Amino acid sequence: MIGKEKVGAAPVVIAGAIVDGKANYITLGGFGSMSRAPPIVYITLAKVHYTNAGIKDNGYFSVNVPSPDLVQKTDYVGLVSGRDIDKSNVFTPFFGSVDKAPMIRECPVNMLCKVIDHIDLPNNDVFLGEILEVYVSEDCLTDGKPDVKKINPLILAGGLYCELGNVVGTAYRDGKNIRVNK
Repeated sequence: MIGKEKVGAAPVVIAGAIVDGKANYITLGGFGSMSRAPPIVYITLAKVHYTNAGIKDNGYFSVNVPSPDLVQKTDYVGLVSGRDIDKSNVFTPFFGSVDKAPMIRECPVNMLCKVIDHIDLPNNDVFLGEILEVYVSEDCLTDGKPDVKKINPLILAGGLYCELGNVVGTAYRDGKNIRVNK
């Protein structure tokens, strides 16, 4: 039997928020898309985290997608608490149209999100955010669109940070090639 913590894979993101007037970051595996129109994402954080208060107070958070060259800093901001360590200078912050959620210049993808709902679970806070702005590094675009191979997001699998492999198919298209007799 494999332990629960060794199963599954998840994209790694770094959430950013202003807490007590400073940029603060936390590494998360609890992130996902909920809707395309309007674009809604969720992040989930254990209630003990320092970042939660900043998200609740300001009503905004950022989602930043780190690449493999940021693995040490990504792991670091997930290991230490902003209550004890000032994480505002770990990355180069930048802001979009509002100054309530720091984004990370070193990350190839950044999303500014406005909180539209908060789900209060027994041990976790789940924040639903509408994506207001998306920033993608120009060197991660192909024909003007984000290229996942160039972005090369970190994946957490079985306690290991991994890179994406090769593209093996196209969603919403490849399955159309199957014909089933009715």
